[in-house]
Amino acid sequence: MLLAALLVRGAVGYVSLSRLADDPDSYRLLAINLIEKHSYTLEDPAEPTAYRPALYPLLLAIASPSGQVKPAEVAALHLIMGVLTVGIVYAWAALMGYWRWAPLAALLTAIDPVLLNQAMFVMTETLGTLLAAAALLALTSLSITLIADAEQYKKNMTVQAINVAGAMMLAVYSRPTFLVWLALCTAALPCFYYRQYRGLAAAAVISMISAFLLAPWVARNYMIFDNHIVLGTTHGGYTLLWGNNPEFYQFLQQGEEPVWDSDELHARFNRQHPKQPTSINEWQRDRAAYAEAKETIGQRPAMFAWSTLIRVGRYWRLAPHALSSEESLSRRLARYGVGGFYLAQFALAAVGAVALGRKLWSPPWLWGVLLALSFTLVHAFFWSNIRMRAPVVPVICLLATAGAARLVSRKKEAETAKS
Repeated sequence: MLLAALLVRGAVGYVSLSRLADDPDSYRLLAINLIEKHSYTLEDPAEPTAYRPALYPLLLAIASPSGQVKPAEVAALHLIMGVLTVGIVYAWAALMGYWRWAPLAALLTAIDPVLLNQAMFVMTETLGTLLAAAALLALTSLSITLIADAEQYKKNMTVQAINVAGAMMLAVYSRPTFLVWLALCTAALPCFYYRQYRGLAAAAVISMISAFLLAPWVARNYMIFDNHIVLGTTHGGYTLLWGNNPEFYQFLQQGEEPVWDSDELHARFNRQHPKQPTSINEWQRDRAAYAEAKETIGQRPAMFAWSTLIRVGRYWRLAPHALSSEESLSRRLARYGVGGFYLAQFALAAVGAVALGRKLWSPPWLWGVLLALSFTLVHAFFWSNIRMRAPVVPVICLLATAGAARLVSRKKEAETAKS
């Protein structure tokens, strides 16, 4: 299975070298500045940034022997992360009791269209999915330990709780949305593992280690942004504004064009809040974006409610959204093909969810449900599209695997009954 993943991801990396030369979100620029200027900055080394999460640029810098973050080096990094993700999903499926079906879960992850597409870009989805899978594996191991006998519990709980905190905080440093998942999981532990306060003890360890790991980033941001606290990035305000502004609401009301052109929003915001190469200006623009988005939401609550449904729909849609009103036939057919893949996968996942019943709402399945719920909630308010679903892919793949296992089991039961 790992060989298949290596071949698939390797082929994707090879054909996407030209795309990997682009830098749509400035992650390559950040990595190069880390190498050359020894500063996490977009421009001036004396003006650090928190506009993007730090882990991915750091890995790009580490994985670049040339110091130039070449497309081939990015492709190699994505290949390694993609193969590791497939291997971890295999291990997670086996630990969840699907060891005979683990190859299917791994295969679905290896060929997932969203993951394959995002491996072609210098963006964080490949890393975020890897760390989500690692955290799910760690949470499942912890769940098993929390119901084990006293000796196993005392031996393994602390280390496994630290593993959970480490995996989830690495995920936070790749995408701050994971903070919501971390909070939900930590709060759920005492509710389900209350015997001898085991869940509370695990939650306490996870909370302390997570706070310890987050503290350097918060302290660094506190110093560079004139004593203002930034837990995640200074990009959140703009992401909220992107999904909640007069131009987008008007587009939703009119519905005349299939694709919204956000250039007018970007131009207007930059006119009203000119960009300057300083750290404090970055923070001020983020606050201004939050303020404008909140004002728009307050003035038009009905459109906000409607746009929330639109964003959730875009997050969970089957086929990718058209990128142009003049889309070519080949691109349209490719989108429909992706939609067909997800239609079949989601149908299997629905079968799996029904077969699991109440088990879906208790650990260890609950951790995957909370992951999907946390990302859905965040992107109900912030800008959303199908690529942002990438970290939830392992959960969908395992649910689909559970559905396939259930269908095969029912078929065998029917054949046995006939004979």
